[in-house]
Amino acid sequence: MSYTPVQYKAKDYSYLKGLHAISDDQIAEHLKLYNGYVTRTNAMMQRLAEMANENKHAESTYQELKRRLGWEFNGMRLHEYYFDNLKPRGAGKLDAGTPFGAAAAKQFGAVEAWKADLLGVAKMPGVGWAIAYWDAVGGQLFNQWIDRHDEGHPAGCKPILVLDLWEHAFSVYLKPTQRAQYLEDFFANVDWNEVAARVT
Repeated sequence: MSYTPVQYKAKDYSYLKGLHAISDDQIAEHLKLYNGYVTRTNAMMQRLAEMANENKHAESTYQELKRRLGWEFNGMRLHEYYFDNLKPRGAGKLDAGTPFGAAAAKQFGAVEAWKADLLGVAKMPGVGWAIAYWDAVGGQLFNQWIDRHDEGHPAGCKPILVLDLWEHAFSVYLKPTQRAQYLEDFFANVDWNEVAARVT
């Protein structure tokens, strides 16, 4: 019996044309990066399966590919969370009447306080991700900085709102020093209905 991995398909994000301020060219370049993660994830999983089926677990090539897979897979999946939580000019509302807003208000005192906290995380120096996580075990929402795709994710917690803070997310239409403007543009395009649906 042999192991055959599932092959992932890049999602269609053509609907992201016409975002507020974030240009179509910016999204097109960002999607090229995302598609690369999908391609490399599939190729790596296929090669690992072949090596596993040949009982090559002890080989250094297998071990290094296994270590690298987290970077590629999470690069693919985090970009999907990011693109999925965007919609041209946004949708829904950030208020305490939604499951997400209620969780934010309960944890932070008000949805505005939660947003201020996330922006504080997002403005930290460096490149990476600012992610609002839901911890079902503790029943709480919290904001986290993630440097690398494959490191620092709190175990068992679900990404609820994902904000890409690598410069490739905004360097086509803004200068690298204009992160604050990018953050405004990002929040103008958040699909709060999608975010609310993730709190389950």
